[in-house]
Amino acid sequence: MDNINKKIAVVVLGIGIVLGALVLFTSLTDHIWFSAVIGLWLFVFCSCCYRLTPAFKKRNTLDNFIQRYAQHLMLFSLAGFFDKKFGPQWLVIGNIEHIESKNDELIIHSNNERQFSVSLPAQKNDIDAYMKRILSDHEKQTIRFS
Repeated sequence: MDNINKKIAVVVLGIGIVLGALVLFTSLTDHIWFSAVIGLWLFVFCSCCYRLTPAFKKRNTLDNFIQRYAQHLMLFSLAGFFDKKFGPQWLVIGNIEHIESKNDELIIHSNNERQFSVSLPAQKNDIDAYMKRILSDHEKQTIRFS
């Protein structure tokens, strides 16, 4: 997620440079709509910069995104600006066949041919360790990990 957030921040910074050039070399600042565009850009840029800080990772731990309730997993994903989350997606643990983790992503395959994917602010090793911690020994034996 760091790589994606860095790329997004660079793109937003590039847009900001273009907007700055427009401010310097045109009279668009006379229009209220252009001021709104500048305000929107500032909001998006602040969100991009925040997602690169250690405070973002500290506030968004895996237990906020993957929660276990009895025989169910609730999955949340990052979406939108700042700390906005999308979800939950409810999964019956008994239906899970395969759990695939990547840097910044968890993919769960269920036996009814459904696939759930969530974007997470964590590395593969952290996701693997967390999933193995919240699942029972019997569940870990019946689920394939990769």
